[in-house]
Amino acid sequence: MKELLQKHKKLIISLGVILGVVLILIILNFTLFALKSVEIDFKNDSNIFTEESKDSIANNDVIKKGTSIFALSKKNITNTLEKDNPYLKVINIETVFPNKIIIHCAEREETYAVKASDTKYFICDAEFKVLNIATSFYNEQYNPILFTGLENLIVNTNRVNAGEFLEFSSETEILKSIGTSLLMNNKTVAMQRGLIQSIELTSGIYYYTATNMPYLIIKDFNGFQTNIYMLETLLAEKFQYMFATWSQVVYNPQNFFAKELQEGSLNIENIEEKYYLDYVLQIRENLQSQILIRLEKN
Repeated sequence: MKELLQKHKKLIISLGVILGVVLILIILNFTLFALKSVEIDFKNDSNIFTEESKDSIANNDVIKKGTSIFALSKKNITNTLEKDNPYLKVINIETVFPNKIIIHCAEREETYAVKASDTKYFICDAEFKVLNIATSFYNEQYNPILFTGLENLIVNTNRVNAGEFLEFSSETEILKSIGTSLLMNNKTVAMQRGLIQSIELTSGIYYYTATNMPYLIIKDFNGFQTNIYMLETLLAEKFQYMFATWSQVVYNPQNFFAKELQEGSLNIENIEEKYYLDYVLQIRENLQSQILIRLEKN
């Protein structure tokens, strides 16, 4: 009997210790670990977000001061802040113990003017987040790149607002890979806008395979047009050769011939076949004629 009472006593003491520890943790959770400070850290130079707007972001209602930092939903904070601030991209939210978070972010850049109709253009970043909606668009150098051919692919044309993403019925991965592939060629958004006038997604019978497939028509500000096929394969490499070709043509226009392109610095004999099977460059020599150059191996 005495041993049983002793066991019960030890159990009660153990439970008391556990409850005490839990109580201390609860108290610490709502005192020491209660959110007190929010810092906004921009990773790029911002032309839009002033100190006042940064304070507004830090004081958004979704970030509840006094809440335990362990109870904060970073995903919810990110989604709310990005929706309320269309030009904001939250990179990550860093927890700094005991009671601070740092929101690392960047300013989204106007990359594309996606044409939805003659009176509706979605000004988007490379991820097709809608930053602004315009009723008209003037296509000139250093403005966003005009992107056409998506009118029938956008499924939320009439319900998307600034701060939300365009949704596509198909080709979503290909569309998003364009921006990534351009950045892989060390082309910043500003450089892309200075070089590329327009991008069109279209489809047609590809002569090499005799099958219908989507392809890009890319035009620059010097009258050159590049058609890129097989978009799911080596897109970054195809952009690389496109820019290299443009460089040859733009900077040496008097000395440019198709033979030089094939036998010069872009020597197709030294390039793997898979790089060029689907690359066509059309060069406007004047208003009446075109030179068609196929960078392909036979």
